[in-house]
This record gives sequence, C-alpha cells and structure tokens, in this order.
Amino acid sequence: MTRAVALTNVAVLALILALLAGVFFGTADVSWGARWAALTGAEDAPRSLSLILWDWRLPRVLAVATVGASLALAGVMMQTVLHNPLADPYLMGLSSGASAAAVGAILWLPSWVASTLGVPLIAFAGAVCAFVMTLGLSFRRGTMMSPLVVILAGVAVSLMFQSLTAFFLYVGDPRATRSALGWLMGTAAGTGWADLWLPLIALGLVTAYALMRAQSLDAVLLGDERAMALGLPIRRLRLFVFAAVALLAGLSVATVGIVGFIGLIVPHMARLLVGGRHRALIPLSLVLGALVLVIVDLLCRVILAPEELPLGVLLAIFAAPPFILILRRVRHAY
Repeated sequence: MTRAVALTNVAVLALILALLAGVFFGTADVSWGARWAALTGAEDAPRSLSLILWDWRLPRVLAVATVGASLALAGVMMQTVLHNPLADPYLMGLSSGASAAAVGAILWLPSWVASTLGVPLIAFAGAVCAFVMTLGLSFRRGTMMSPLVVILAGVAVSLMFQSLTAFFLYVGDPRATRSALGWLMGTAAGTGWADLWLPLIALGLVTAYALMRAQSLDAVLLGDERAMALGLPIRRLRLFVFAAVALLAGLSVATVGIVGFIGLIVPHMARLLVGGRHRALIPLSLVLGALVLVIVDLLCRVILAPEELPLGVLLAIFAAPPFILILRRVRHAY
C-alpha cells in the first residue's frame, strides 16, 4: 500500500467519524442509546429525535461535506491551471457575484420573488454572471489570454460586485441586513435533502472529469509551452476547468453561502502529504475538504449552543496560521 493510499484511507476513516459526530452531537440533551435508536430507525425511537437526526442534521452534515469536497477540488484545479499557489475557487469573482445577487434579493426584491425562486438560485445566477464577465474580459479575438489576465479580470469583477454588495448593505433595511450578513458569512442552518442533490451530482461529474484528466493536469504543472509541446490543448483544458470550477463554487455558495479558505488551504495540505501528482492529490483533497468543513460546522453548532456561529468566523480563525505558512513558502520560492 502506497503512502498516498494509506493517508487517504486514514482521512476517509476520520471523515466517517466526523460525519457520525456531526449527526450525533447537538444542543439536545438525549441519551446515546436514544440517538443510536433514532439513527438506525428503531421502532421505539422518539419521533422528535428521529426528525432531528434524519431531516435536519444528516442532510446538513452531508451537504457540508459535499461543499467542502467541492471547494477543495475546485481549489486544486484552479491552482494548477493558473500556476498560482494563492488561487482559490472564488478568484473569478464567483463569490462576489453570488453575494451581490443574494444580498440584493434579500434586501430589495419583493418577498414573493425570493420565496418563489429562492435565494440560493438567485445567488447561483449571480455567480454565473460574474463568471461570464470574467471570461469575457479574459478573451481577445476569440482566444483566452494568459493566466495573469484571467486573475486580473477576476479581481476587477470581484471588486465591482463587492462594491455593489456594500452599497446594498449600506442603504438597506437594518433588520434585513442582519439576515444578509448571516448569509455572507456562511451557514448551513436549514439545509435539507432538496439542497443536497445538485451539489452532489456536480461533484461526482467534476471529480470523474478531473481524475480522467489527471495526467493532463500534471503536464500543466510543467508550464504552458511544455504542455503544448506534449500535444496538450492547454487553452481548451483551462476553459473546461474554469467552467467546472464555476459549477462547483456556484452551487456551493448557493447551498451554504460564502465559505472561504477551504479551496485555498486544503490543496496545500494535501500536497504536503502526497505531493503534486493529481491522481493521488485529488482524492485526498476531496476527503480533507469534506473533513475540515464538517468539523468546523460541528464546532459552529456546539461552541455557543444554542446560538450558532457562522462558518466563515471559525474558518478564518483556523485558516490564518496555515495561510501564513503558505505565504512564507511562496516568498521563499520567489
């Protein structure tokens, strides 16, 4: 058994334990026997507890795991095709576009519009809009320009939508602003089974694509010129990766709001453990991304119970030390 397989198996075991902890632990003071009976569907299980475990906690935990894995995979692909260790899934303005659309819907649209379409769908539409704008700025005469231009275009689009979000928050109703801020900081509260299927299907499709193109992604690490000399259609691959990242990040934002740092930090954690070959890097990144976000979501629920912390608060605290280490490595590399 290779080191990568062994580490991935250990991470999978840790993820299973974290999922069980996420389902079992909460604010309700219930015996372990009753919790297990409710989870296994025993006839003598309290109906209210079965509702909590099966309709509230289990879909929430699975959705959080799916989002964590999606953002980690998107981060791996973005850092590879852009040759930038500080790239993340939100680099192309996806989170800013989603946040502007969601905040605008919460604060300005009639309540029946938001309830009919749903804030997640509106946020996904905003993410797609930002993605299209970034791609539009990255093309010249039908040809995609360099990764640096893509990054700068993403920064420009992000700044525009961030300014729009700030304007909405400043002039909006203070009571509705609190709800919008909660969404901007990320939360899995209220996530149900209906919110799980689209992100899960997208994750499966993109994972299959990434594993099939693992050797191509390895070749990209050699640089664009060498990759093209090997016969790799680098521009087409980069466009497909951007579309896949937009799908994963847009659905993730629509599911739990803005969740930062997962797509930036987790790929580096996986590279430190198994190296840069994508055949080993992708599976471990998926599991670590799910594991980190499940643990953070559990802590958000129990630290200040019965109140709940936003995901972004704890993620920022936990991600700061690894982020500083990454910056140090990048500085030494240059």
